[in-house]
Amino acid sequence: MLRALASGILLAATLIQPVHATTNWVVDRAASNVGFEYLKDGAPTEGIFREFTGTGTFDPAAPDAARFEIRIKSRSIDLYSFLASGFATSAEWFDSKNHPDVVYVLTDLKPLGDDRFAASGSISIRGRTKSLRSEIMLTIDDRDAQASGVLTIRRRDFRLGVGPSAAFVEIGPDVLVRFSLVARPQG
Repeated sequence: MLRALASGILLAATLIQPVHATTNWVVDRAASNVGFEYLKDGAPTEGIFREFTGTGTFDPAAPDAARFEIRIKSRSIDLYSFLASGFATSAEWFDSKNHPDVVYVLTDLKPLGDDRFAASGSISIRGRTKSLRSEIMLTIDDRDAQASGVLTIRRRDFRLGVGPSAAFVEIGPDVLVRFSLVARPQG
């Protein structure tokens, strides 16, 4: 009788998954946004990316094992001007023809408390990859995970805007990428 009870408890324990076990997540693009802010001729200017995808895994019991990748289509940049947006995809900027994706890969996540995490990863733009560290807010429940934060990109590290156009327009050295991502469990 005790053996049957122990076997039943063991079976139940293996079948009952904790709510926050390692889960595969997929970004809901309709509920998410990736925007940015930079200085153009000394004035704050904004833009967004319209096309991106993201997938990853996360287990709140082991945040350092979290992995996430977001792919942004560089041609989807929107500077709220047809001419400016088209120029941003040119060879002097994102060179979208030869480098269609901007890729961010999360490689480490350390809890800081109060839903704040120190995120480490890398970003690849125009064939160049650089490490990044930032603080993000992350909340997770049974239905979705929500992450938000700001990344600072030094545009010259990726040869963005280094060319003849620099003589006609002054763009600040840093770009602040602001993201608000909603991901849903896959499957």
